[in-house]
Amino acid sequence: MSPRRDATRETILAAALTCFGRDGYRRTALDRVAREAGISRAALYLHFANKEQLFRALVAAWHARATAEAAAAARGDGDLADRVSAVLAAKTGRFFDLLRSSEHAEEFLDENHRLCGELSAEAGATHTRLLARMLTAAARAGEVSFADAGVSAAQTAELLLDTAEGIKARGRTTLSPHAYRQRLARAVRLLLGGLTPRRQPAVAGRRHASAR
Repeated sequence: MSPRRDATRETILAAALTCFGRDGYRRTALDRVAREAGISRAALYLHFANKEQLFRALVAAWHARATAEAAAAARGDGDLADRVSAVLAAKTGRFFDLLRSSEHAEEFLDENHRLCGELSAEAGATHTRLLARMLTAAARAGEVSFADAGVSAAQTAELLLDTAEGIKARGRTTLSPHAYRQRLARAVRLLLGGLTPRRQPAVAGRRHASAR
């Protein structure tokens, strides 16, 4: 695909997001998206055959961006809790912001489930693997212990993602974007705190001292 065609596609996706967020999926026609993008309807059809295809492309682009941002966050600065929080915010934050700002949030969720279920499942699996790798590395470094908690790295990753999704679903009508990310960070620290390795008492050392 040529750079010009890529740029036009990105312009269409941005226009579609504006229209879907402002007018809802059902009330958004392709000619309205074309006007928002500043192109003809015929030019839009060169990229997308119908509204369903356009919606799926938009969601796929969001997931791809979230995955790239999450991977960068995993390599970022800060302790494990900071980096895990950043990964989860990359996964859910943009969707939270959209649902928080649009009065058509329920419709967007319905269409996302209807048209993009497998895209969401694939993205969730990708983020689960990323978090599991982070947690496994942390366990090797002695930062966390899964044996003490009776869970695996993959199970913990799934629990973290479930927590982020739960806060997003419950808080999208009451929390600001900043408050959402703050609550998410607190939840991550609480969950990871339960994986802190238990320190073994220095029994042998005390016995040695008492024998002197």
